[in-house]
Amino acid sequence: MVRRTLWALLLGAAVCAVAWYATYALAGTALLARAATCVPGHCFCEHAAGFPDQLANSVSSFAFVLLGAWVLLSRRSRERDTREGTLIPLLGFTMLFIGASSFFYHATLSFFGQFLDIFSMYTFGLLLFFGALYRAGHLRGSHALAGFVAASIVFGLLQFAYPDARRILFTALLLPGIILELTPWVTGHSPRSRRVWAIYAGLGVMVVAYGIWLLDQTPAFCDPGSLVQGHAIWHVLGAVAAFLVFIHYRRTPHLWLRVGSD
Repeated sequence: MVRRTLWALLLGAAVCAVAWYATYALAGTALLARAATCVPGHCFCEHAAGFPDQLANSVSSFAFVLLGAWVLLSRRSRERDTREGTLIPLLGFTMLFIGASSFFYHATLSFFGQFLDIFSMYTFGLLLFFGALYRAGHLRGSHALAGFVAASIVFGLLQFAYPDARRILFTALLLPGIILELTPWVTGHSPRSRRVWAIYAGLGVMVVAYGIWLLDQTPAFCDPGSLVQGHAIWHVLGAVAAFLVFIHYRRTPHLWLRVGSD
């Protein structure tokens, strides 16, 4: 446990450092010339100044990286041949992607950063959906992967063409996976079973996080110069919710359904 924690911290710190350096190196280049759709209007509560443009919102994104590194390195030996054992590292990589993309977005407030940030969230929703079908045995691995890639391309194009539809599209992607993970058809357990508590907890955390995010946009709660930002709290709680998906996978394994089986 101690060794795994140290390795996860080292991996997480390395990814954070690379994301910081890469973002700094790209700042001011043509790739970031186009501003995010919220510029020059209201880009969250935190004011933009220097690099990173929004310090609290940028650094808080690394919560996804640190927890994602833990998930990535946490697969147990007995899980390696199970479908959950395949999904857990993919979940870890997705969390790393979300954290790095979110940092890039808030550090630059560029359209390209906005695209990466939202696209990474789409991949999480798609992983949850296709992962539910795959781990329950209703999709073969190759079919689940093909569906994931195809859907990612479609939603990526939609995000590029209609960036203002991002919140609606993300909700539309996230809900099906959550609903599937609450059914015995996928988990093998009743929705009232203690085995599925983590998915309920993750949903509850997301609701609280969204409430804080909404309050952060009101004059009563918004303090642009503060290091305590509601959107930053949204990032941390969002990372916790994603981590609870990992707990859910671990608590509802299909030990009888091995990788490669139909």
